[in-house]
Amino acid sequence: MGLAVFYVIPFGISVYYAVIDNAVSRQFVWFDNLIATWNNAAFSLAVSNTLMFMGVSIPLNMAFALILALLLRPMSKRIRRVLLVFFLLPLVIPSGSVVFFWRNFISINGMLNRLFFTYNPTDWLNSEYALWFVIVIFIWKNVGFNMVLFQAGLDFIPKDYYEYAAIEGAGWFRKFRIVTLTYLGPTFLLVFILSVVNSFKVFREIYLLTGTHPHLSIYLLQHFINNQFTNLNYQLMASASFYIFGFILILVFVLYWLQQRQAYL
Repeated sequence: MGLAVFYVIPFGISVYYAVIDNAVSRQFVWFDNLIATWNNAAFSLAVSNTLMFMGVSIPLNMAFALILALLLRPMSKRIRRVLLVFFLLPLVIPSGSVVFFWRNFISINGMLNRLFFTYNPTDWLNSEYALWFVIVIFIWKNVGFNMVLFQAGLDFIPKDYYEYAAIEGAGWFRKFRIVTLTYLGPTFLLVFILSVVNSFKVFREIYLLTGTHPHLSIYLLQHFINNQFTNLNYQLMASASFYIFGFILILVFVLYWLQQRQAYL
């Protein structure tokens, strides 16, 4: 019932709004709204920025999380627990505190400018570097959670595999490539899907930092949808949401197929 009330029914309503002309006449126009959304300049900019953000932030986030998990693995349990708490802190910090910290760090009067750019201060979130700071915020907030998932995946790999590979003369890189990466396949799939979902949640921090109309380089799909809701343009909003759903659905099926194919081989 909860799934139906909070997910299935709202999704059905969104699909309905995507195929009608407006909420008053309610005439079916079928794919006209989807075509109009696809040809919308703001939507094209939002799609381009979102794909750019995801294409850079997700691989970096996964790579850093795996490296940290590998570095923490040989450490003692006490040190690992302390470091885990440190890396997981960003997940439990309220968004308001996160925004307050980053605003005081990268604003034009922030700590970054006072320490390194005293004579040429820059409003970083209103410059061509804005996207990279958003990527840093995303990685800072999510790398700890992904690191825990990778650590769980590493703990499930039997040590016998590494010992057998060592007997066969495999070096650390070959053991990493053949044993670690192979048996971390399901974990990689889980971390990737969660990273895609979490990449859409970064809008919360961006919105609190920059408002409804940020620098063009960080105008994401969530900005487009949020602005359509503000303008009461439910047709464009529903159509954009439908595109996001379709993208995630296709991506998950492709990744699942690749994982099954790897397991079969």
